[in-house]
Amino acid sequence: MTLQTLEKKVSKIHVGSASNPIYSFLVERFPPREMKSASEHRAYRELVGTLMRELAHGADKRSAEGIRQYLRVLSPFLARFEQTHWPRSQTSGREVLAFLIQQNGLTQADLEKEIGAQPYVSDILRGKKTLTSGQIGKLSSRFGVSPAVFFVLRRHAAMVGSK
Repeated sequence: MTLQTLEKKVSKIHVGSASNPIYSFLVERFPPREMKSASEHRAYRELVGTLMRELAHGADKRSAEGIRQYLRVLSPFLARFEQTHWPRSQTSGREVLAFLIQQNGLTQADLEKEIGAQPYVSDILRGKKTLTSGQIGKLSSRFGVSPAVFFVLRRHAAMVGSK
């Protein structure tokens, strides 16, 4: 089928127009789709991080609405890629935190605002300490991931400590 043929077939279908210009821009510039490579996934995660920072720094109501709408559409694609490449049952929360640190080019000391001093971060990564709910919230916001990722870390560290 050619593009012209498809245009003719769908030209009479009307679903309304996207009323939010931010959402329209994001869909046009960064179409939500299946990710086929780690580099595509990394680019979309970078986009999500940028959008999450914009939300955290007080985007106006209309912009925030468009960003949230776009993230709701994009999220299932990110989740499918991550579930395929990093199945949850095979990845601990500590590994996810270490991965996020590495992927974002951070050091343990860079997480002082979210977790505390470098030795404390090191203890968490080794499973000797657990994260508090407040730390989990801050990490979730910083990396644009679900807090559930870090609650897994908390449970795992608690189990290691009880052995």
